[in-house]
Amino acid sequence: MSLTPQPLHSAAIGSPPPLRIEQALRLLPDVDDLAPLRGFAVSLASNRSPARAAWTASEPNRTVGKRTLDPAVLRAKVPQVLSHVAARVAVLYGAAVDALESEQAGDLSQAVRALVRAGEYEEDAARYAQAHAWYRQALGIAEQLRDRQPEMEALCHLGRLEAARGYLDEGARAFQRSLALAEAESDHEHAAGACHGLGNVLFAQSQWSGAEAWFTRGLQHAQSNRSLSGALALGLGQTAQRRGDNTTAAELLARARESFDAIGDRAGVIRTLLARGQAEAAQGRTAEALATYREALGRVPVVEPDSVLELSVRLRLAELYLELGRLPDAEDELRRGEDLAITYQQTRWLARVYVLMGRLRGQQQDDNGFVFFEQAIELCRSGEPARRLEADVYREYARFRWTMGDRHEARAYLERARELLEPFGDDVARERIEQDLRQLDVWVVTDGAPTQ
Repeated sequence: MSLTPQPLHSAAIGSPPPLRIEQALRLLPDVDDLAPLRGFAVSLASNRSPARAAWTASEPNRTVGKRTLDPAVLRAKVPQVLSHVAARVAVLYGAAVDALESEQAGDLSQAVRALVRAGEYEEDAARYAQAHAWYRQALGIAEQLRDRQPEMEALCHLGRLEAARGYLDEGARAFQRSLALAEAESDHEHAAGACHGLGNVLFAQSQWSGAEAWFTRGLQHAQSNRSLSGALALGLGQTAQRRGDNTTAAELLARARESFDAIGDRAGVIRTLLARGQAEAAQGRTAEALATYREALGRVPVVEPDSVLELSVRLRLAELYLELGRLPDAEDELRRGEDLAITYQQTRWLARVYVLMGRLRGQQQDDNGFVFFEQAIELCRSGEPARRLEADVYREYARFRWTMGDRHEARAYLERARELLEPFGDDVARERIEQDLRQLDVWVVTDGAPTQ
């Protein structure tokens, strides 16, 4: 063996190349303890520079997995990650100790509220399994109390969480129990909240008359509560629009806007604008819809950004651009949404962004658009699994595959979506899948989209 010094390889002289995000995540186990570090790793791959347009043009089907990360940059962020973890633990431990002290003082109602507060904190961060555990613990204690208010509160929080996770029947049962308690106690505020939750569950199942009945009943309880009145009027307006009653929808949405404006609820105003824009688009008034969505975007806070609110608006804009065939505009909104979701670690929203990117590629007849659906599925499986969202991704993926002329794969993806929906007991969603499977045999491809 020669001891003569060998020339260094050029790669050893300079800095080592950065890792792709997909490589980095393969090396970091998907376990709870590393979840914050994994999240920061992905967020550091955000690309808001002017060069974004250049690489998008050169790599049109690039996803977050293909972005790069320098481990040295992540190492420098470790103290920030630890601070983030410590802040979360401090909130949860604080709530737990508050609950203990409340019980020591003989005030179990406040103990329940402390546990609910911890659940809210976890729910806001989309840690649904953790939030579920806190809410269940709170409910178990609340059920033993003579004071029924804590039980109503715990049930409404649990109902909203179950609905958000896709377990609509469980959510409805929690809301119904809360409503029965509230009406027995003549607690109008909690009754209105429970009715709102029940209306949302039926709305999600496309049961318009049932949703309308619950929203109307809730308004009777809401009385002078402007926040609840606005939310219920918004629900009624959206339901009227789905039924095709555009005049009533416009009146109700204006009523909701007035309630939200009166209390300075910016998020409520933006949600109302999104509903109004959707109603305008459904009537073919696309110029008005675009103006409404832009107004909503202009109202998103800048000083204290609300990433979910902004993503809601940008994705709605992108959907409208897709419907209008304005594909470059749609892609621009989606790429902005991608950056936003990556920066703020909004994994579920990033999956939704990629579903729309896949739909866009389908309209362009670009078979390579499959990478967006594959990335969306991977996102649904990482961290806390999002099985209901994954089912939605597979349904859209099936539409894309049939657009590309692959009936066999389309059927396989629809069957996978049906399988994923099984634990949720959502017969309405399953029937939509069954209808898609039946239509698959009679669809033809027209202008890049499957139609009958």
